[in-house]
Amino acid sequence: MAAPKQTIWPLEPHTRAKHEILKRYLQAWMVILSQGRFPEILYIDGFAGPGQYEGGEAGSPIIALDTALAFKPPLTATIHFLFVEERTDRADYLRQQVALRALPANFSVIVEGGMTFETAFTNRYSSYVRQGRLMPTFAFIDPFGWTGAPFSLVKQILSHRSCEVFVNFMYEEINRFIGHPDQVANFNSFFGTEEWRRCASTSEPRVRNRCLHDLYLSQLHTDAKYVRSFEMSNARDVTDYYLFYATNELLGLKKMKEAMWKTDESGEFRFSDATDPNQFILFEKAPQLPALRQRLVTKFTGKDASVADIERYVLVETAFRESHYKGILKSLERDGALKAVNPAAARRTGTFGDPAMVLRFA
Repeated sequence: MAAPKQTIWPLEPHTRAKHEILKRYLQAWMVILSQGRFPEILYIDGFAGPGQYEGGEAGSPIIALDTALAFKPPLTATIHFLFVEERTDRADYLRQQVALRALPANFSVIVEGGMTFETAFTNRYSSYVRQGRLMPTFAFIDPFGWTGAPFSLVKQILSHRSCEVFVNFMYEEINRFIGHPDQVANFNSFFGTEEWRRCASTSEPRVRNRCLHDLYLSQLHTDAKYVRSFEMSNARDVTDYYLFYATNELLGLKKMKEAMWKTDESGEFRFSDATDPNQFILFEKAPQLPALRQRLVTKFTGKDASVADIERYVLVETAFRESHYKGILKSLERDGALKAVNPAAARRTGTFGDPAMVLRFA
């Protein structure tokens, strides 16, 4: 969508779906970190907006704040929120939304207005560093286009332990201006390289789409062990945007996939996993399990693998969740296609609860 000019604007269906994913993930992320070994965590919204839409729906910063406030029992860690909105009218509106909420003593909310995400984060960075490390951080980077979200900032965040990014890659807008001579410096900044020129030189739309997607994916992989991308396409099967999630924590990847698979779709747009061009998987209520079964058979036929190894493969190398594969293992065992090499004495056939159990695929 084009960047709106008014202070608040109507909520688009695809934005509602994106916010649902964000909310579901934060419900897991905040609990895992704040009730774990971390006394402080940081949530960043780099393009926060006014915090509310025309119909009264909450925007992303208020979704994050309300998610943290809703926990019972309350979160015990200190939760820092950094909301950045370059337009002062929207920043003022967001401050009003924050002021409507009674915040506990362990919540720190800063709304930076009249400056870019890069400037605000750079100015505030040292206040969020503990013993030389950025505190555990989730950064939601959701620009209307490509300016103001330099890859150097993404790289800086990911270089620290337990820090993650969730980036809205506005493909429709990027594709429209990728060849514009006035935007060369901005695209160099956004991608963190000049390699995007190679993608822009192709005239085949689908090839250019995949090239730009894969470039950003590979850039994220330089600092993040686990990266997945999710495509939002419209009814005409045209890419609207990609959501890139990057982390170094396997548990984070697990929870993000859970959020994706549980998101209610509006019907006007559809989400799919776009990480691997050979694995087009739609996030539907009934997952396409035959595709996962074939992947498991192809990967493990003639091999021994532990249940933990299989789960890791499903999480890292496929679009599916950890909850999807055990039913497939059960059917494979029933069909004689695998057997347990070292089952526990009390194990029932078709159960795979022991991560150390080794399975032999015929």
